[in-house]
Amino acid sequence: MRVESLKNSLLLLLSCLSNVTVTAKTVKVFAQNVGLLVDTRLDPLVNPGTCSSHVHSVYGNAQFGATVDEDVFEDDDWRNTEGKINRTTSELTANLSLYWAPSLYIWDGQEHHLVPSFARPYYRMKVNSDGDRSKVHPFPKFLRLIVGDASRKNAWEPQDTDRGDIRWTLTTLNRGSTNYLEHGDWSYLLDNSAVADRGQVEMNLNFPECLEIDDNGTPKTESIGFRSHAASSLERYDSSRQSFCPVSHPYQIPRLNLEVRYSIGDMRDRLGEGIVNNVRNWRLSTNDSSGAGAHADFISGWPQDMMENIIANCTDGKSKDGGDADCMLEGFELDSRVLKSVPFNNPVPQEHVKEVTNLPTGNCPPIGFTNPPIGCTNDPNLKFRNKIFRDCSWVAQNVNRCRRTWEERLLSEWCCVVCT
Repeated sequence: MRVESLKNSLLLLLSCLSNVTVTAKTVKVFAQNVGLLVDTRLDPLVNPGTCSSHVHSVYGNAQFGATVDEDVFEDDDWRNTEGKINRTTSELTANLSLYWAPSLYIWDGQEHHLVPSFARPYYRMKVNSDGDRSKVHPFPKFLRLIVGDASRKNAWEPQDTDRGDIRWTLTTLNRGSTNYLEHGDWSYLLDNSAVADRGQVEMNLNFPECLEIDDNGTPKTESIGFRSHAASSLERYDSSRQSFCPVSHPYQIPRLNLEVRYSIGDMRDRLGEGIVNNVRNWRLSTNDSSGAGAHADFISGWPQDMMENIIANCTDGKSKDGGDADCMLEGFELDSRVLKSVPFNNPVPQEHVKEVTNLPTGNCPPIGFTNPPIGCTNDPNLKFRNKIFRDCSWVAQNVNRCRRTWEERLLSEWCCVVCT
């Protein structure tokens, strides 16, 4: 009788322990800027080998193209950075990942004007209250993910709760006070005076952090549509399984929180405050005037051993808890406020995308190289820059500069492709 009573008490205790609510906390591992690589109508995941239906702004690995090759996302000698600076627009040259999202345009009544942009990926992870990171794995090689609905062109309705964790924010003004249910499109920005005070509007996308595994326990890196092999984490910690991931997708990875920052402040000088500050003039490249069609793609090019170190030892880019943990990021120059640009020489659709009457879509023009005419150069190292990284890409985003000179020659002569 006493043994039976003890057994029942033990079962009751175990039951109580399994139902204990474990407090979750999200750790910011680090963030970095990734400069613009190219604006073009390509999407190698959704439309491999041909044009996509709309223009994308692309950030990261300089081997982006109409198709992707797994090999360009790996570098076994990643610790040696010599001569590799132009491989990616990421500040961290070991990161060979790719990120792309729809481009943003502003309509001035006659033309759509492409808004310059860059990306700022944050890497975070959900851990329990004791800070145990051992359940979080590095991104598997060649992981591919897509979030958002590119086909949507109407603002969200209150009942539309089945959607991605995507919101729109105004630089540093309201990131902490916004959520995807109330700020998942531009509705709240209409006639909002705060728009006029900000230099950037942000598409803020959370990628899922739990992956499906195969029969051997290996995480899956793709699925049809590049979505179903990944899922969001649970709201509460599953104590019985010691996991924040659902049973269907048990493999936890860091959560990629991708901010795509569109520099509307740069557009005010060109188009005027009245046009730029009027959100009704904004268009995603999908011809979405609501912002609800926000979406993005990600291909991981992170060295796994580097990411293992970062997960174990880094908090906000430094040794965790202010201690002496060996955070590998501290060995790199990671200036989070520098916008990096590199030469891009891969074939793209031969069409204008920067200032257009109609947003590029439909039939695919020839995909080829855009070579400067004889006597003209797009050399990114031209010394006419009077601020860091002001090169032909800078001129392309500020075409009124084409009339300025350097060494007694117009910038349009040095950057004639972008000044046509």
